[in-house]
Amino acid sequence: MLVSDLAKWPQLEVVSRDALGPVLREQWLQQRGFSSVANPVLLGQLKGVRYLIQGRIYAQDDALTVDLQVVDVETGVVAGSVKAQGVESDIPRLEQDLVTQAMRLFDPSQNLNTRSNSGEIAKAPQITQSGSVSVEEKRGTVPGQFDSHSVHQIDAFLSLETLTQQRREAYQLAETIWTEGWSSEMGQPFYHVWQLPYQSTRSMSIMTIPISVFFSPHRLADKFKKVWDAGGDPGVGFDSDGFRTKTDEGSGANQLFVEHFQKPRRVFVRALSEQGDVLAVFSDWAWRTESKIRMVNPQWISVPMWPEPFLAGLAYFPVDWVEREGRHVTFDVVVVPVPDEQVIVMLEPLGEPEEDKSVIPAQIPQKEDLLQALEKWIKLHWTPALTEGLPSLGYLPGNKRTAVGLVRIQDGKIVQVKFQNWPDEPIFIKSLNDLQSKILGFCLECQDSGRVGSSPSRFSKTFRLQLTLVKDIHALQLGSRSR
Repeated sequence: MLVSDLAKWPQLEVVSRDALGPVLREQWLQQRGFSSVANPVLLGQLKGVRYLIQGRIYAQDDALTVDLQVVDVETGVVAGSVKAQGVESDIPRLEQDLVTQAMRLFDPSQNLNTRSNSGEIAKAPQITQSGSVSVEEKRGTVPGQFDSHSVHQIDAFLSLETLTQQRREAYQLAETIWTEGWSSEMGQPFYHVWQLPYQSTRSMSIMTIPISVFFSPHRLADKFKKVWDAGGDPGVGFDSDGFRTKTDEGSGANQLFVEHFQKPRRVFVRALSEQGDVLAVFSDWAWRTESKIRMVNPQWISVPMWPEPFLAGLAYFPVDWVEREGRHVTFDVVVVPVPDEQVIVMLEPLGEPEEDKSVIPAQIPQKEDLLQALEKWIKLHWTPALTEGLPSLGYLPGNKRTAVGLVRIQDGKIVQVKFQNWPDEPIFIKSLNDLQSKILGFCLECQDSGRVGSSPSRFSKTFRLQLTLVKDIHALQLGSRSR
């Protein structure tokens, strides 16, 4: 967006280095006769630049700060800098602020009443003592006449305002689809008793709720009916395959819509009190939206549409989280940006390997390779749920849950997994039990899941395994009123 908008100002020639690769390839093809162009372009005519614009983006929560620097290519001196601050939801306004501030560096006066010979072309911008970048012009004055430079400058300002509005509408369109364009269905809850792994004498009653989330072309069309009735175009079309954006790709609005729509989000089921307070939340590890989105082309986003659910699964709530003191509890479904969540897997070797002396050393896997392969596999297959409930006693739990255990490998296969320490949460414990079922018998040296390599190592090793789940308690809004 920045490159496109700066190029609209008449006193600047903007060179996009991102386009340099395709330009050089085209020149190479033309020079070697692969092009039908009668007069191939001349080599050595690439435009040299006087100033380089570079910048950084700093993000903290929803707040963004963008710094741009104008650097003199010849001397490396920073000729000027600009800054814009705001929230992520108003990126178009931040970009507009950056462009208008940058133009003051190149033309400090920005005086639309400047008179000069029409048709004169401004010279290259020069650094002033004030730290701004000025544009020298030929001064033969024609009384009573605006120069073409001033007219083009007015057009550039008007064009920038129009583009900013288009980008805002594209961003808001993606936000509207995620806040209002979907519906959810919840089945009747059913109850069952979990016998907790690793605690054979303990069981817990669990409430299970089936849920489905749908995108519907008809529902989405209803949301934008007022725009169509007024003769407008919301900028996107809906059908059974997904969304097709109609915004101009050159304006940056289309890319802004696609990126904001693809921003990772998570689906949560919430348990609410009669007063609207959030008592407990549940989200399966797989309930992230980006896994359901596929880009067919830059303007066609394919997502499951009704009657196919966008997402379906079961939500689990320990009964003592949601049925305390006889209070009435309701449930709803929300889609929120993915909070600060991650899975951390750490493996440490214990003791020395028990090696068969008859085995050639080259057949014994390196410790580093073994650790990396095993850590990667566990991280892929351990899928703990994101869940939390208000405690009946004590303080609200922290953001981390950690389990510690031992993993034993014999002849390239995992033969034992035993957890020795884990948090007192039934759903978390269930994820450990599921991982144990998946990992036992896994072969680190097999060519595939059912075939052992021709020369498996006779190698025995025990590792300490630490699994950590990080979840953002503040993002879950426990104890606060629902929104």
